[in-house]
Amino acid sequence: MLFSALLAMATPLAATPERFYEPEFSAEAGAVFAAANETSAEDTRAALEALAREGDVSALEVLGEIHMFGHGAIARDPARGCDYFEQVGDRRADSLHNLASCYWNGDGRAQDYPKARALYRKAAEAGWRMSFCAYGKMLLLGQGGAADAAEGIRLCRMTALLGDKHALADYGTFLLTGQGVERDPVTARFMLERAAEQDQPNAAFLLGQIHSKGDGTPVDPATAAQWFEKAWDGGRSDAAEQVAASYLRLGYIQQDDERVTLKPAYLRKARSWYEKALAAERPGSERHGKIAALIPTITSLIADAEGSGGD
Repeated sequence: MLFSALLAMATPLAATPERFYEPEFSAEAGAVFAAANETSAEDTRAALEALAREGDVSALEVLGEIHMFGHGAIARDPARGCDYFEQVGDRRADSLHNLASCYWNGDGRAQDYPKARALYRKAAEAGWRMSFCAYGKMLLLGQGGAADAAEGIRLCRMTALLGDKHALADYGTFLLTGQGVERDPVTARFMLERAAEQDQPNAAFLLGQIHSKGDGTPVDPATAAQWFEKAWDGGRSDAAEQVAASYLRLGYIQQDDERVTLKPAYLRKARSWYEKALAAERPGSERHGKIAALIPTITSLIADAEGSGGD
C-alpha cells in the first residue's frame, strides 16, 4: 500500500499501521455537540459524561475538544480538556495526539517535552496523520530526546506529500528557513500555498512575509496583504499589523526623486487594520503605544491626499 511504502521511507516506528486512523463519533455524541449552542454548559457536559459512562469513548473526545477550545456555553478550560483526553488513553489516536499537544504547548498541563514526544510517537503508531510531523518536529529540534534531523524531515515530508495541511506548513517552513534541509524558497512557497488553501493560518502568514520581502518572488505588498488577511481570518491576531503595513506601502509611495504619491483608499485600509491591530495588543505594551501613535499620522496623510485630489 502507498501508506506502508511511504512509512518505510520514513522513520521505523514501533508499528506500521495499514492505513491512517479515521476518527468516528457516535450519533448521540454528535447530536449533543451540535446542540451545544442552544444548551447550557451543565446540560451539555452532563449529557456527554452520561454517554461516556455507558462506554461511548467518542463522548470523552468531544468533551476534551469543547473544553480545550471552548464551544457553545462551555468556556475554554484546557486543564479539564486534557483530563478528558487522558481518560480516553490509547483507545483513540486523536486523543493521544491531543494529550501530546497539552504537554508540548504547556496548555492544560505543565510543559513536558519527553511526555509529548512519547505520546506523539504513540499516536503516529496508531495512524493519526497529524502526529507524524508533530513527532518529526521534535526529532528535528531534539525536543524531549536525542535529535534526529534526517528522520524528522522525512516524517514531515512524507505527511506533507500526502496533503496534511499542518505538515505542509511545517515542511514548507523548514524549506524556507533551511532548517534540517537545503533552503528552497520556491518549493517552500508551493508547500505553504497548498497548506494555506486548506486554511492553515501559519502558512498564510509566512506567505505574506514571503511576498512582503520578495523571498524567491518579486516584492508584492498587495498579495502579501491578501495572505496576511487569510492568516488573520484563521486566528493569527498578529497578522493585523502586517496587513496594515502592506496597505501602507501601497498607499504611501516614495518615488526615486523623493516625491511621495499618496493613495487614500489604501491608506484608509491601512488605518482600519492598524485599529484592529491596536485592539489585539495589550494596553500599555510597547507595541500598543507604537500602533496608537501611528494611527493619527495615517489620518493626517489621508486628509492630505484627499485635499490634493488623490484617489
